[in-house]
Parts: sequence; structure tokens; C-alpha cells
Amino acid sequence: MLLPPNLTTSTMMTSSSSESFDADNPILPPEPILGDYVEMFTLVLNFIVGAPLNLAAYTQLSERPTSTRLDLLKRSLNYSDLLVLFIYVPSRACWLLTYDWRGGDALCKIVKMFHTFAFQSSSNVIVCIAVDRLLSVLSPSHHSPNKALRRTKMMLIVAWIVALVISCPQLFVWRAYLALPQYNWSQCLQIWEIARMENFGKPQVVSSFDAEFWYSILHISLVFWIPCIIIMLSYIIVISWVWINSRPSIRHTSSFSFHTGCDTVDTVLTRASEWNPLKTFSRHVNIKEPEKPMTTPRIVVNDETEVPLTQRPSISPSEASAVMRTGVHTSTSYNANLNRSRALRVSFLLVLAYIICWLPYNLISLIQFLDRDFFASYLKHVHFCQQLIIFNSVVNPYLYGFFGPHRPSHSGGLANRH
Repeated sequence: MLLPPNLTTSTMMTSSSSESFDADNPILPPEPILGDYVEMFTLVLNFIVGAPLNLAAYTQLSERPTSTRLDLLKRSLNYSDLLVLFIYVPSRACWLLTYDWRGGDALCKIVKMFHTFAFQSSSNVIVCIAVDRLLSVLSPSHHSPNKALRRTKMMLIVAWIVALVISCPQLFVWRAYLALPQYNWSQCLQIWEIARMENFGKPQVVSSFDAEFWYSILHISLVFWIPCIIIMLSYIIVISWVWINSRPSIRHTSSFSFHTGCDTVDTVLTRASEWNPLKTFSRHVNIKEPEKPMTTPRIVVNDETEVPLTQRPSISPSEASAVMRTGVHTSTSYNANLNRSRALRVSFLLVLAYIICWLPYNLISLIQFLDRDFFASYLKHVHFCQQLIIFNSVVNPYLYGFFGPHRPSHSGGLANRH
């Protein structure tokens, strides 16, 4: 949990500082300051807005009879957001209200573990979203919906297990400590902070290995920096792949659209190389520019060329049948590509919101290990930056709800590809 600025601080992700008493006034417990009331107000506001949004998203996602890959990812993200809003926010607000830990040692350990579990699972799910987009354009399973769906489920299972494993050390790092017995004033503190309080005024033994320092570095790295690096690399590869595969090709310009796997929309006669009659038709069609505007219906040959139906060459019944079948095929492909494009946009927005909301706090947390004096000067901004992380859980349902794909009822099993 966060500390008032006048207290000893040890910034962490689940708790940006440990709770202690003011060394200058060791007799009386510290009192809340203005910044604490501001933080409490923002926590309550985030809960009032975010809880209904996330519960509505949970209901909507749970009522869907079939799940696409994106639906599975959104469900997991929704679960982690609910953990943040219903576990971290209330416990933090209660501490700010009382400035006292009244839950005992067991609850102290469990609450701290769930704090880390909530934030770690959020990061892990965002990583799964980025990796899923990467594999959707690079992996051959892109054309095997069932295989891709199983792959996404496995990634999410691993993500939640990893989050739980990373959270377990909190059970040993945090303890309830009775700091002022005469006031029955206790706090939920890290073991290193308890040791400093118990040894206050005594000769200190300097150890060559700073366990607290390395634990803090490992903690913020696992919660944010390592996931952030994986996310950035994934999207750099995706963007590069899309850009390279979207460049024009002279050999195919006359008959094919380029399929990036993400955004490209196929026209009626594009991507139809499997139909031999159609290939003959598209090679020999006579393309003319009309001398004046015509109202005659036109047929699309490729992304850039179309001709009037009255000017197209006569084709055999088998060729006409091929055109009709291809039209149905490409109509379905159009819906699939449109859903895939929307899925890419939703995932990109979720990742972008994650980076924007989480980066400021973790930058400040990293600074404390490089320059403690500089960090102390920016300590007052830590509380605001952590509220951005809470706000990320509030805004996520809006992002994947407002921009989410509306699957047509006739798309059937193809929706599972996205």
C-alpha cells in the first residue's frame, strides 16, 4: 500500500511503499494528510465508474454462446480488472481511511499476494494479446481456427499460472507488525522495513547483498518491464510483417489483392487462383475506359479495375458457376477479414492504453534505484501515477466494448479465426 509522503518509502508495484511511523514523532501514529484524501477520492471514483462497467462487460462476455480468441482474451482481461477494482481498491481505501492494519498477519499476507496477482495477471494477459496478434500473422495455425483457439487457451492458462507463482513470494515478504503497542497501532509491512524499525538507533551491519534492492528490481521487472519489452517486440514484428506484405507486387498487380492477414478486404474476383476458369477469365478480360458516364452495372476485376457487365466476354456455364461460387467464398472472406481487422484494432488499443497508464508509475519506480534524491523530489507524483494504473482497469471495458467486433450472425465458425 502507498504511504503518506512523510513516511519511509519503499516503492513497489502492489504497494508503492511500506507503512511505518514518523521517526521524528515515534509516540503518536501518523495522521492522514490532504494527499491521502485526494487519493481516497480518486479510488472511490474509479470504483464507482469502473465496477459497473466491468460487471456489465463480464455479463456480456459470459452470455455469448461461442467464444472467439479475442473473446477469451477479453474475458481474462476482465477478470484481472475485476481483481484490481474489488481487491486492491477497497483494501487501499480502507487503509487510507483508518491508517491502521486491522486484519491480522494472515490477511496481510493474503491481501498483498492478491495485489500482486491482480496487477501481474493484467500484464500477462496484455502480453497474451500481443503474442496472439503476432502468431495470427506468422503462424500457419491462422488458417486452422480450432488449433489457434487451443493455442490461445493454453497461453492464457500459462499466463494465470505464472501470475500466481510470481505472487506467492509476497506471502513471505509481508507481515503484520504492531508498531505502537500502547495505541494498538499495527501495519502490514515488508520484512526489511520491520527490521529497520526494530534496529532503529542500533549499529547497522552493511551487507554486500542488498536483498530488498534486488527483490524490488525483480518485482517491477516481472510486473511491467519484461511484459512491456515482449509487447513492443511483438508489435514491431507485426507492423513490419504487415508493411512488407502490403507492398505492391508487379507480378500480381493485374489479378490479385494482397492479403496481410489483418486489414485487407478481398474483392469479388481477387484471391481466386484456385479456380482455373476464373484465372482464364481475369487474364483475357478487356478493360476499357468509358467515354461518358454509364449506368450499366459493373463487375470488379481487381482492387483497381472494373468493367461493365455488358462488355465482359461470354463465358461458359461452368465458368459462370465458378464466378458465383467465388463470389460467395469472397463474401465470407470479406467478413472474416473485416472481423480480423477489428480484432487487431481492439488489441492495439488495449495494449496502447496499458503502456500509457502503466509507464509513468514504473518509470518513477525505476528512478528510485538510480537516484534516490531525484526520486524523493517526485514522490508526490507517485500517488497520481498509480491512479493511472487503476484507471486502466476502468477504461478497458470501454475500449473492447465500443470498438469490439460485432460478428454477423451468418459468419459461423469463421469468427473463431480472430
